[in-house]
Amino acid sequence: MTKILKPLTLTFILLFLGGCASNTKIIEAVGNEKEIANECKNQNFNVEIDCYDLISHKNSFAQLRLGIDAQYKGNFKEAMDRFEIAKKQKNFYANALIAELYINGFGVEMNDRQAISLLEDAKDLDPIAAYKLSLFYLRDNDISGAIELLEFAGENGVRDAQSQLVIIYSNSQYIEPDFEKNTYWQSKLDENNKDFIKEIYGR
Repeated sequence: MTKILKPLTLTFILLFLGGCASNTKIIEAVGNEKEIANECKNQNFNVEIDCYDLISHKNSFAQLRLGIDAQYKGNFKEAMDRFEIAKKQKNFYANALIAELYINGFGVEMNDRQAISLLEDAKDLDPIAAYKLSLFYLRDNDISGAIELLEFAGENGVRDAQSQLVIIYSNSQYIEPDFEKNTYWQSKLDENNKDFIKEIYGR
């Protein structure tokens, strides 16, 4: 316990000790949930996971990151449970993670319709959901809709979206090549040293 708590800020320690206050008041007092969860980051990944577990009952980003860890380990039921908890805690980033389970059939039957519904619900708020939804739009030949989603995701730092836009504007698969836009998105991609997906998901 000492190893986990030692590097944390006073506000983070208050989060642990604030059992008498409501979750909402604690979160409002110490700031953004993501920033709180980021205080768990540690070169020792086991310590980081233990820290997320310690705050997960109050922090939806901790739930997301524990769910991602469970998914990587093949524990798909635990992953779904944690993503659903985060979703109930109003964390709209959970939608894309739940959708990914349905897309791949991880612990559930493959269901693109359910995945698309989840992504549609979050696309205006979550650039990751917008990017993943754009792939369905491209599949269904809704090119203008896909580009709109990709540009929203790309402007918000999703590297995969920026890379896809570079491709779209450089060949004739979907639209006529556009050198100016290709150059713009290549520049955005080259300058993007901090992928939004890693920023949200932790790694």
